[in-house]
Amino acid sequence: MTFKELTNRAKSEWEALQSSTHILVGTATCGRAAGAMETVKAFEEELKRRNIEVKVIEVGCMGLCYAEPLVAISRPESLRVVYHHMTQELVPRLVEGYIISDDPCLELALGTFEVGEEGEAPYIPELPRFEKELRLVLRRCGYIDPENINHYLANDGYRGLEKALKMRPEEIIEEIKKSGLRGRGGAGFPTGLKWEICHSYSATPKYIVCNADEGDPGAFMDRIVLESDPQQVIEGMI
Repeated sequence: MTFKELTNRAKSEWEALQSSTHILVGTATCGRAAGAMETVKAFEEELKRRNIEVKVIEVGCMGLCYAEPLVAISRPESLRVVYHHMTQELVPRLVEGYIISDDPCLELALGTFEVGEEGEAPYIPELPRFEKELRLVLRRCGYIDPENINHYLANDGYRGLEKALKMRPEEIIEEIKKSGLRGRGGAGFPTGLKWEICHSYSATPKYIVCNADEGDPGAFMDRIVLESDPQQVIEGMI
């Protein structure tokens, strides 16, 4: 199967998901510490008890750790609503209100991903936490299933690798140098220069090691990407 065929299949799966009612629960470390796994279990049990077929999907971190457990409910042609501090005790209320009925339970909501009527829940992209951001590395975090490669492929995953495979190593390094890309650690070492040094070094074989340890315990930058969008790390290594 070609890359294009794989991507088309992944997009079909993604579009089918977006056209159906589904529930996203943030289950990264921050969510789990706040009880997200209990929330997942409560949704699954409540839906089973009511004989409702709705997917409950575990996703990574949106970047609102203070508000965990975070839950997003998406319904076709309705508001996509994000709920904060969604403990297992509140799950039956959400299922009854927004899965079975048409009440989005906005009193429990952090906001929505669509602009609603005046007086309704805030528009998520305009919240102070998000309004000045331009997400690149973290753009898929909290929105895709990190364990489903098709979610990654359907959202431009491995497109960079597809382009890189058509280039010579020297061209790739030059493009990275021109981009000004730097390491995510405190030193900010130029990535293009690092790659150039490794490429020019004469050794066989060469190894790529993913440093998945948190060197900066207060930042958790590695954790967020590894838990929420791991295929991006693998693509970068390749």
